[in-house]
Amino acid sequence: MTLLNRKVFVAILCLFAYVTPGYSQRFFSIVFDKLPRDMQLYARDDDNFAEVPISGIVELPGWDYVSVVTLRNNERVGYTLSSLNYGGKSSGSFDLKPKIKAEMADYSFQIFARKGADSVLVVQRTEIVAGDFYIISGQSNAAATIFGNWSSKYCRTIARTPADNDPGIGAGDTLWLPAAWSWTYVGAWGLELQKNILEKENIPTCLINGSLPGKKISEFLDRDEKNPANPNSFYGLLLHRLNIAKPKRVRAFFWAHGEQEVFENIGNYAQDYDKLFNYWQKDFPMVDQFIVVQSNVIVLDNDVPNPVGGSVRDFLRRTKYLYPKTDTFSPIGVPGYDAVHYSKDGYEELGRRLFRFIRPTIYKSEDADNVRSPDIQKAFYSSDKKDEIILSFDEEQTLKWAADTTITGQDGNPLVMSLKNLFYLDNDEKNAHISAGKVDGNRVILTLKNPSTATKISYLPSFIPKNLPLIVPFSFKIGFFNGPFLKNKRDLGAFSFHDVAIGNSLPTTNLLTSKSSFNSLNISWTAVNGATNYVLEKKSPGSDEFKLVKRFDSKTLLFEDKDVETTSAYTYRIKAVSEISESAYALSTIDLSPVLGNEPDPDQVAWKIYPNPVSNLLQVEFPKSVSGHFQIVNMRGQIQYDSQLKFNNKFDLNISGWVAGTYILNLKNENGAVSTKTIVKE
Repeated sequence: MTLLNRKVFVAILCLFAYVTPGYSQRFFSIVFDKLPRDMQLYARDDDNFAEVPISGIVELPGWDYVSVVTLRNNERVGYTLSSLNYGGKSSGSFDLKPKIKAEMADYSFQIFARKGADSVLVVQRTEIVAGDFYIISGQSNAAATIFGNWSSKYCRTIARTPADNDPGIGAGDTLWLPAAWSWTYVGAWGLELQKNILEKENIPTCLINGSLPGKKISEFLDRDEKNPANPNSFYGLLLHRLNIAKPKRVRAFFWAHGEQEVFENIGNYAQDYDKLFNYWQKDFPMVDQFIVVQSNVIVLDNDVPNPVGGSVRDFLRRTKYLYPKTDTFSPIGVPGYDAVHYSKDGYEELGRRLFRFIRPTIYKSEDADNVRSPDIQKAFYSSDKKDEIILSFDEEQTLKWAADTTITGQDGNPLVMSLKNLFYLDNDEKNAHISAGKVDGNRVILTLKNPSTATKISYLPSFIPKNLPLIVPFSFKIGFFNGPFLKNKRDLGAFSFHDVAIGNSLPTTNLLTSKSSFNSLNISWTAVNGATNYVLEKKSPGSDEFKLVKRFDSKTLLFEDKDVETTSAYTYRIKAVSEISESAYALSTIDLSPVLGNEPDPDQVAWKIYPNPVSNLLQVEFPKSVSGHFQIVNMRGQIQYDSQLKFNNKFDLNISGWVAGTYILNLKNENGAVSTKTIVKE
């Protein structure tokens, strides 16, 4: 082809270039319906790769194919082509799907049109990456508009450049930009989340923040039914920006909200949230999970008789139990909280905590120990005396009881803030009902000043505590409340809760341990009426903590533990649980250590049983008179015989009517020493 002909050839192909309505893009006589933009991020699949769709039509006949050259950091790494399908028409269609890896690398695409031996570079797109999408929505603590100085081109958003000096939200928020330098800003904790994902997982991200300070939840419900992505509505603008990005999946949608309802004491939060969540399900089907961030404690000195703070916080806590694809997290206890917002360091710490929270599920991290906020599962009296309440939290949690703190009260005098006084019975926040509190693993044990008939318990105030100082300006009448808080061993604050029902206690089971063979132990327990499960835990030598062995259904009363060493002592404990209550722990210790030397233990009783196996009459014989507790249980832990011995030397027991099988005999003498033997009933 001569130079003149080539120029004509290019001129015919390259008539004009512009972006058409509906986001199709025309370059000369090629119209793209799918084409990456500079700096665009594509959602990775679970294989850590993302497809980059490139498709459209060539409006001139006679062309052979459209091809794409893929470059990684300006080095060619891929090539693919799509023959043009004219189908008897004057225009031919093409469809290409090159793949890129989710990593800190810049990918570029050069799109060519070819006819015979000649090809034309139609368009080039640069700085394309694969990674993960996130959304944040809510009000001021979701917007978190405190700026730092960190930025990376691998942490992106769909927004508008800050050069226009307009921090408002508008329909122009559709450019791919670094997240740290854009309007709307992704927020301090959102950016810290992106930073941690990039530095710890090497995954680029796009985060779209659709928050605005002071917005009530009712204002999020302004949805255009005919055009939900209408950018002229607050709800629609977020969806509009997401539609520009076109992600195949969004890893998480964070909802951080609730403060405005507390300030204005607005009810119906649960009903409005239900409407909003239904909108999300329709318009955001690409979201993997919704993460509801519980609002922090805001207390107002305004004499409102029924403040909604506790109920709003509790509803946010419970959304994971009420809605599909939903999880929850609490910022309570994050440092830098000023009673309404957080410092820059506080927001960034929240971002780091949220990263650790999502990391096990999204990035398959093995660091899952206590990365979740402790959440109450049930509350119940520990006995019929009703002078002690046990709060049971998630079983994997290890809780910490905070020490008292002293601050300066409104009157200028020292004010002692005590965690025990932040638990309230039947919504009574004026009177202190708890005399002491402590933790045991995942349990909180509250000792009451007096026996109680209360049926509900709450944690953290809705009313302002007496003499609590106010924040500046005092005219706002906002109390400065910052703990102390119940936390886990990684300093994550427990969820605030409101009006949790208090159940009655379950009876304590009897726990028995006996040696089964040289390298295993039989653990058995008695049935408890009302129990749906039994939770068995074990403390091994050298450990101060009990570890979960197994959870059993209500029909299982025996377990053989083969994970033991014959030179060690083990302590077991078991509790019966139901949906609303639990029992106290039953404990048993067994020492498998060999006895050294010939000196007998004076507390141990040498006793004989015969015959063994036995059919009818079992004879039990002691070398000297014995007093204590004698019990026989079957292998399901059910008690077959129970008796108190008083200076007995020998006794016979007719077991002819017992079911054939193995039975465990336990003797606990008056000094507390336990001896165990096993018989076989024929």
